[in-house]
Amino acid sequence: MFISNTAISRPVTVILLTATILLFGFLSLRDMGVDLMPEVDLPIATVTATWPGADAEVMDSDVADVLEREINTIEGIDSLQSSSSEGRTRIVVEFRIERDIDVATQDVRDAVNLAQRRLPRDVDPPVVQKVDLGGQAMMYVTLSSEGDYRDAAMYADEVVRERLQTVLGVGAVQMGGFREREIRVWLEPRTLEAYGLTPADVGRAIQAKHMEMPGGRIENYEREQVVKVMGEYATVEELRDLVVHADAGGVVRLSDIALVTDGAEDLRSLARRNGVPGIGLGIQRQTGANTVAVANAVRAEVEALREGLPEGMNIEVAMDQSEYIQRTVNDTLFDLFIGAVLAALVVLLFLHNFRMAFISVMAIPTAIIGSFVAIYFMGFTINMVTLVALALAIGIVIDDAIVVLENTFRHVEQFGKGSIQAARDAVTEVGPAVIASASALLAVFLPVAFMGGIIGRIFFYLAMTVAVAVAISLIASLTLTPMLCSRLLKHQPSHGKVYNVLEWAFRSTESFYRRSLDTALRFRWHTLAAAVGVFIAGMALLPFMETTFQTDADESRFMVQYEFPTGTSIHRSDEGLRRLEALMNEQPEVESFMAILGFGGRSVNSGMMFVNLARPHEREADQFEVMARVREQA
Repeated sequence: MFISNTAISRPVTVILLTATILLFGFLSLRDMGVDLMPEVDLPIATVTATWPGADAEVMDSDVADVLEREINTIEGIDSLQSSSSEGRTRIVVEFRIERDIDVATQDVRDAVNLAQRRLPRDVDPPVVQKVDLGGQAMMYVTLSSEGDYRDAAMYADEVVRERLQTVLGVGAVQMGGFREREIRVWLEPRTLEAYGLTPADVGRAIQAKHMEMPGGRIENYEREQVVKVMGEYATVEELRDLVVHADAGGVVRLSDIALVTDGAEDLRSLARRNGVPGIGLGIQRQTGANTVAVANAVRAEVEALREGLPEGMNIEVAMDQSEYIQRTVNDTLFDLFIGAVLAALVVLLFLHNFRMAFISVMAIPTAIIGSFVAIYFMGFTINMVTLVALALAIGIVIDDAIVVLENTFRHVEQFGKGSIQAARDAVTEVGPAVIASASALLAVFLPVAFMGGIIGRIFFYLAMTVAVAVAISLIASLTLTPMLCSRLLKHQPSHGKVYNVLEWAFRSTESFYRRSLDTALRFRWHTLAAAVGVFIAGMALLPFMETTFQTDADESRFMVQYEFPTGTSIHRSDEGLRRLEALMNEQPEVESFMAILGFGGRSVNSGMMFVNLARPHEREADQFEVMARVREQA
């Protein structure tokens, strides 16, 4: 084995290469994104069209049907569904899994552009998007105020949102419970009729006179200046003096025929935290951004905003998905570390030699930490799938090193060879077997990366991570392990009492296994029948097992989606929402909650509530019992 002999001859080179792998592994781990699950593009695109004032039937017949007829001509559609409500239509297009969702979304966009000319004139241009699970709001921040709503709304729009949007990794900030400033002109019909005017005349007068427009430029030999006509009214009082009509009979001003008020637009969304009204800001991260890092940066910015808040205002983080992600990833990393420690102890128990245990265990950090380099450059993130893959690999990566180590130890103990020669001879004997073993593992996991469907896309990350770890462990077992054996293994003419006791236990186990094997070989057909019986029994029990996409976990949080009957006003929906909030206040396990209504493209009769529970060790009921109780009482 040329590579092994080279490694034994040049130990400094092997040590430096191993140290380099570990260094780059830690750097990759530091810079990798952290998320709960891998980013998987779903083969789903959505089309959203709005037509203010149109009822659901009109939206369905005049908008949805027109768009569906054109979209149906696209190749590769698996299903097409549409839902229409007052002023809004949403079409969900699901493609076959093999279609590239980016190309498919562009096809949908082209089809919508062709259908747009047949849509009613007042329909807003439809919006086409692919479904991005990472595009949902990852956290919500609420701003509440004891003072005037307009001041809080202006501060949320011009200060809070602007500063949160500048945080590195933040893609967009949505606002719920926010109403823009709106100047309303309440016309007096009888006065209009007396002056011989119509509402259209008033509208044209406002459009013509309340505006800014370019006025050309003034230039001379040395310089030039741009001229702008300043025609916009800065105050309500100035707008009241706007001239609507002028003739020989006199001047009609806006204040003569209308009541001009300064207020906010219609209430179409609500946001409350623990029943306290406020303005909700939904934080969306950029695609591929580190969820935990973005959340930490947003929290730091919220703390900075809190220090400079005007008197009477309060800002809080109402919901943060990164808390569960960080807790889960930390727990998994801890389990990964515990698994490595336990593997080391088992190796120490069976090899009963600290030097041998150290040599074999060195394969674990080399393979696991070295894997971070490869998966970093493959664009993977630290998530449950990659961490589970590495945890699975711990028991695999140490096998090859143990095979090389045990054979080297045998050459030293039984044949009395020097450690360097023993390492060379041992690798020459078992090297092909080690390569064959690693190749067999790669042959098992690599095909998993080519599975179809959504599950296949997720398993791609698991298979590639395990494959990388196995490949690195193979290289380590042929280089690092022989080198360490050649320098650390020594012949021991005598052993201590612990060694003798453990050796007696191992020999007794070996003797029992030998007798069991002899019995199985004497009764081959009985043994084969028993194996087939166990296999059939296992397959028979399979239909009785529950199936799920992933196991349920107590996240100490859950989401409630609610919808009131179609046509329910926002005020009546608010009354129902308050009853739901009162129900949440009665639950002893609930720490806080945030409710939103008519937010994120939803109608005024539907919304969501994010509920945060106490930590599992701080409550008697688990998350699913609380959810069932709330569902029963709601």
